[in-house]
Parts: sequence; C-alpha cells; structure tokens
Amino acid sequence: MSDSPDLFLPSRLTGPPTNRAGLTAVSRRSLFKAIGLGATAIAAPALLASCGKGSGGSVSNAGVAKVPWPTYQPFAGPPPDLPGTAAGVQAGYTKYPSSLVSAVKAKPGDGSRVRAVAITYGTPPRPVSQNKLWQAVNDRLGIDLDFLLIPDADFDTKMATLISGDDLPDIISIGGGHHLPHEQEFVSSECADLSDYLSGDKIKDYPNLANLPQYAWQGMGRIKGRIYGIPLERPLPGWAMFIDRDAFNSVGANDASWTKDEFASAVKALSKNKQYGMGASKSNQFGLRQYHCGSFGAANDWKLYGGNFVRADTLPEFKEALAFARDLFAAGAYYPDTMSISTVDMKTYFYNGTLKSATDGLAAYAPNVTSTKGKFTVDLALPFHGGSATPGIFAGGGTFGYTVLKKASPERIQMLLRVLDYLAAPFGSKEYEFVHFGIEGTHFTRAADGTPTPTALWKDENTSVTLPIIYLAEAPRVLYFAGVDAQSVKRLHDWEAKAVPVAVKNPASGLVSDTNNRTGTVLNQNLNDGINAIITGKTPLDGWEAIVKKWRDDGGDRIAEEYAKEYAG
Repeated sequence: MSDSPDLFLPSRLTGPPTNRAGLTAVSRRSLFKAIGLGATAIAAPALLASCGKGSGGSVSNAGVAKVPWPTYQPFAGPPPDLPGTAAGVQAGYTKYPSSLVSAVKAKPGDGSRVRAVAITYGTPPRPVSQNKLWQAVNDRLGIDLDFLLIPDADFDTKMATLISGDDLPDIISIGGGHHLPHEQEFVSSECADLSDYLSGDKIKDYPNLANLPQYAWQGMGRIKGRIYGIPLERPLPGWAMFIDRDAFNSVGANDASWTKDEFASAVKALSKNKQYGMGASKSNQFGLRQYHCGSFGAANDWKLYGGNFVRADTLPEFKEALAFARDLFAAGAYYPDTMSISTVDMKTYFYNGTLKSATDGLAAYAPNVTSTKGKFTVDLALPFHGGSATPGIFAGGGTFGYTVLKKASPERIQMLLRVLDYLAAPFGSKEYEFVHFGIEGTHFTRAADGTPTPTALWKDENTSVTLPIIYLAEAPRVLYFAGVDAQSVKRLHDWEAKAVPVAVKNPASGLVSDTNNRTGTVLNQNLNDGINAIITGKTPLDGWEAIVKKWRDDGGDRIAEEYAKEYAG
C-alpha cells in the first residue's frame, strides 16, 4: 500500500469452494552508477538469483521452533481526547500535548557513518552540507547518515539491483506495498537475526520499539521462526475511499446504509462537466481491492476454510465486485485516463475537485484535508451493501513494511537498534516532536496553544518526503495532525469507530510461503494486469476464469498449500 506523504504530520485445495495479487542518489556516485545504469533491463528475480542470494532453501515457519514475539510495553503518554480501542480504533488528540517527556536517555549513535535505504514519494533532499534538518538528524542520532532514496515507481527494480550487490547498506527499509522476489530468502541469508535482541523481554532494552503493538510484529511475521525486522506500524484500517462529502450530499447519497445501486447512481450523477465520481489509478486496480471487494463481502486476499486457504480472487464475491467496477468504468464514472494517471496526479485532481472520490491509504487523510484548503469537506465512505454477503472494509496487515539490518557485530547491531529506537519515540515525547516536526524556530514555530506550525523551510526539509527517516522506524500512529481542525480529527475517529467492527483481516498476514517468496510478485502482477484489462473492457468478464486458472497452475495452489501447512504448524 501507498503511504501518502504527510508534510507535517505496509497440491490442489480441498474444501467447499471448487470454482474457485530511479534511485534518488544522495550518496556515493559508485552506487548511483551501479543502480541507475541499465537496471531496468534486468528482471528482478534474475538479479537475486544470479548472485547466489535469495536461493537458500525454505524460509517457512512450519515445523520449526519459534522465538516469542517481543513483549509489549506501552508508553504512558498524554491521555487522548478521543479514546482508542483494543480492536483497532486509534486514539485521537484534538490538541497538542502541553508537556512533553523524554523517551530516549542518551544519544544513540557512536559517531560512525550509517548507510540507509528507503522508499521516497517526493523530491531529493538538498545535500547534508546545505540541509539544516539532515545536520540536526545526524547530531541528534549521533551518526553520519548516508541516505539512499528510491522512488516508489522504481522501487522493485532498483532495490533488486541494490540487494544483489556486495555492498549492502546498514539499514534497509522494505515497504510501501512492494514485495521483492526471494525477499525472505534474502533477508534470512544476508541480514541480521534480531531475535536475541528483540524477542520476549529482551526488547525492553529498546523501550520505544517495545511500544510497537504486537499486531504489527505479527503482521510482519517471522522467517524460519526468527525475528529479522522492525515493523513500520500502521492502523488496522489499511485503505479507505476518501470522498467529497459535500458533493455526495448534493446528489442525496448517504453512505450510512447505501446499496450498490445507490452508490452507482451517486458516482454517475457526479460524473459530468469534466468532473468524475471516482478517482483511482492503475496501480490500485480502480480501487477494486481497496473498497469494492469489501462492499461485496469478499475475503481479504485469502479465505480460511477449516484449515484450507482459498484465494479471494477465485470466489464469487470477488467476481461480482469486478463486474461492478467494470460497469462503472463503462458508464464513465471513473476518470477516463485512469490507466495512465499517476498516483500524485490522482491526488491533485481530488484536491482540486476534478475527482469526487479517491481510494488511498488511511495516512492520506491529513494531507487530503490540508491540501483541499477547505474547498469541500473531506470524509471517508463506509462500504455499500453490494450483495448477499455482509459488507466490510479490508484490514491492513498492521504494517507499511519493515526494516532490516545488514549483518554486523553485536555492538554495531545494538547501536543501530538504538538509532531505530530513537526514531520510534512515541507521540508526546520530545524525540517524537523532532522526528515529525524538526527544529523549533527553524522548521516550526508554536501557535498560542502550543501547536507546531510549519515554516516555509519545512516544505523543503521534512522527514516525510524529502528526508523520510520515518520509513526507517516510526512510532505507532495516533490521530493527531498539526494544522488539521478538531472536527476533522473527530470525523476520522468516528469513521474508524464504525469501520473497525466490520474490518476483515487477511488470514495469511504474517505467514510465509516458499512459492510466494519466489514467484508471488509475478503471480500477483498477472492477476492485477487481468483485473485492469477486464475493468477497462479490453478482456471480457468471462476471461477471469482463465486468468485465475493460470494463477493456480503457475503456483497459486502451491502457495495456498504452504500457507495451510504453516498455519497448522
């Protein structure tokens, strides 16, 4: 899933069903050359296999001893104005805490150079010599950070090139919905096993990492029974359909109890005068998985039948949602150039009113509110009643991704974990304020009520887009957004209170399949390509059965078997 930048602010089945998803160089020129030249001409799986990485046997957790999950040790922070729930509704804060605490006892680093790589959704940062924020990050962390940033569009290919080389960065962040071929094999063979530092009570040496909820660790999963990464926590609702509430109200649409026909009528009525009821992009398959499938009561990627795993794409509810999206496209309810529009442009068109809805990650809420500048009320839609099955929303896996460390001495691993622990300092701490808002007087000033207010420099120097250290490690997210009014925070909290009880989890979240590790990326892409072709009318709806059969024959059924084996073990 995308993580929209917040400029201030992861054998055959048996059972009932039978009818059955350019590096931005800010570091050494040699690495830029190695990754930037000719990378797109080489397939990612071949890159990993050619160097002997990602081919080291099973990575399954089935039948192996498993280390305990890290002990959860919650941070005793400021009490929220809007309470969270154990089920997954986030705590909400309508105002900034009046008193901050220190969550880190000492500077974590040892003064050494630390190379890190992460995804980026923005422009490259200025060099450290011209970047006050980067200089402050180095000072606060006690390291010389050498940061390599890979644009979202190039992440798969560029990362495959990077990790197939012999000079890995110290810190490697993998996320944003990207899954690399042979990913778990690479991690288990080339990255540090963190179990002896983080499992059970051992994590208490890193109290901010201990504050990460257990569902995030479980969503990240173990490899061979061991813990290799630090999860980048995200709230339970993974995706949402953001809507222009004023526009939907103008056509009498009420998502409190709407049917598929009422939803369709609304988005069709809003599609006129070069404005469109629905916005989406090729990369999210017209919002099919993010919204429509849940509305039709489809399973979230996989469905569990008495120990057997069945891919949601092979079940009737999924095809009903697919047919529905196809009909909406044919009716002109979608932006006509959806297959070519970029995610950034889709957001821009939603901000300016061209699109009356847009499916996106939940993190897009605050940027949506601030970027629309009050032109309309940004809200989140509840699912419609699509058929006989109960509608719901798809729960995320609890993570945006995860961070792994290159193998090193125990002393260096401990130092790097202290650095990540600093970055994960929770809301209500001085360290959180620095990580998310920068330096007071330089990157933000305080309003009369203490709210951090960004300066002009923050647009060029920030930790979400231009220097995204939040993708290395981050605190559990809460509902607080600087510059967002209290009513908007309450609106999101109210939506979560209604959406979380109908959230549908993916039973395969955190499980490992050797076949999926090797070929899942290609298999899922073939499914997604087929979805796009059917929705746009290039392939008939009846062609879906052949697409699904090929997925099953090429490895989908083996993935299901391997998930079932690990689940049973």
